[in-house]
Amino acid sequence: MDIAIPRKHSNRLGATRAREDVEREVAKLLCEHRMEVSGREPLNAELYSVAMHRASLLELCYGRETHIDAGELDHHYLFRTTLAGHCELQSGNERVSLSTGSLSVSSPSRKSCIRTDTACRNLLLRIDRAALEIKLAEMLQSSLRRPLVFDLEVGSAHGGTAVFHSTLRYLCSLCEQIDASARDSLLGPELTQWLATLLLMQLPHSYSEALARGAKPPLPAHVKRAREYIDAHLGETLSVETLAQAAGVSTRTLQNGFSQFLDQSPAEYVRERRIEAVHRTLMEDPERSVTDVLLEHGVHSFGHFAKAYARRYGCPPSATAKRGAWRAS
Repeated sequence: MDIAIPRKHSNRLGATRAREDVEREVAKLLCEHRMEVSGREPLNAELYSVAMHRASLLELCYGRETHIDAGELDHHYLFRTTLAGHCELQSGNERVSLSTGSLSVSSPSRKSCIRTDTACRNLLLRIDRAALEIKLAEMLQSSLRRPLVFDLEVGSAHGGTAVFHSTLRYLCSLCEQIDASARDSLLGPELTQWLATLLLMQLPHSYSEALARGAKPPLPAHVKRAREYIDAHLGETLSVETLAQAAGVSTRTLQNGFSQFLDQSPAEYVRERRIEAVHRTLMEDPERSVTDVLLEHGVHSFGHFAKAYARRYGCPPSATAKRGAWRAS
């Protein structure tokens, strides 16, 4: 395919030949993984990358047959277009065969393995999990009650595939034209917000039907007040009586408002917001005590919370902290 990261960005693996070194350098930009390669000759791998706000664009070619066990992604999504060659991707119980022009997506909390042939070259858009989930919650006007999972493979006939390839061409062109002084402004938060919206609207995923039904009616003032109060007081005891008083309505009116407009109870909304806040804190500061983080966000029933957290993120809070600490090292 006629898409590539401009070669003004140097090959990060240009001086790296040993399998262990290639594995370590790739892990810094993608995810912790185990890699096996065919043969014993030194590798001539290529890795080009452009950093964006909470996202990055990467082009990767190993130049050899490989078998990569990536385990479970934790805090990002990988949108992958195969530029050349062939690879096989397994995620959970699904397996797809990818060739030139194929589009695939690896979602968090699903174990992934990939096999590449010698000619395989992939262009990857890596976006932080939180960036996509927060944008989706804004679009739905509701917190997420189940994981956001994209279809593993998006066929060439799907309209989103052409849109995605056009977007990659635009990003590569942008990377060619900008200089260091304009990088932060052109590759900043606004670009990531735009990318998140485009991916959520154009590619199939577990919330596509909900988005297709259109935006919900504007939230009543008392529901907005209750949500704002919750976000500002997550570390406190948040009973429905407290929230009703803050919103200026009766408890029944508040409960009916959450049920009708958010499709969940006030208590469920509080729990989901605490889960999101704990996850964000553990990712940003993995050295902190997990217990301290939970207490800071008003969590006192650790067992029940850990189960709800694992349903959302595929692992307990302690595992998130360990993964964050590994990436920071």
